[in-house]
Amino acid sequence: MIYNEDCLEGMKKISDGSVDMIACDPPYCVGATSNGVKCSFADLNMMRPFWLECFSEWRRVLKDGRHVYICTDWRTYPFLYPLIIRYFTVKNLIVWEHGLMRPGNWYRGSYELIIFATAGKSRREYGGGERDIWQIKSDVGTMKRNHPSEKPLELMEKMIRNSSKEGETVLDSFMGSGSTGVAAINTGRDFIGFELDAGYYEIAQRRISEALAKKAQELF
Repeated sequence: MIYNEDCLEGMKKISDGSVDMIACDPPYCVGATSNGVKCSFADLNMMRPFWLECFSEWRRVLKDGRHVYICTDWRTYPFLYPLIIRYFTVKNLIVWEHGLMRPGNWYRGSYELIIFATAGKSRREYGGGERDIWQIKSDVGTMKRNHPSEKPLELMEKMIRNSSKEGETVLDSFMGSGSTGVAAINTGRDFIGFELDAGYYEIAQRRISEALAKKAQELF
């Protein structure tokens, strides 16, 4: 289920300990431009109260021992890290090598980062041979994107398969165009999502409806 509302308000309606994992792609590097100009920590600090409340709500709704994935980049990670460790145990920083070459003059970027954290003590849900570098090609150039920062379904599905079981519930507080919801449907999971932008909410609703219809056809 996806809701067109502020995630901080929406998450208050979720019961304590009712979510099995969190996978999200929140806005990051706010203020950066395509020519590589960086935002400052002063810019990011405007978001500090939001993130503290968000992480607090995540910890309340997430079951003990379960996993969190947060897509980010090298500029935003140092800002998020000291905030998230108040509520979660950061286990690793996954490097997503997407195969593109981003704009820039000082070593053009070809990767993004994913913070991997747990709600307290946790056991591994995925195989012991998993590496912290994920080579998954971006969809850019092969399909029309519904959102400027839309992540490949393969990437979101990998997170979901690695950290949940069929029938469990995935939370995404920043649903965007609905990729996490579609990935959850494709892998047999339930989901809760929030998206404040009405336009992207409508796109997400359409994509989720299409994914549900496709899933229903596969079952019959």
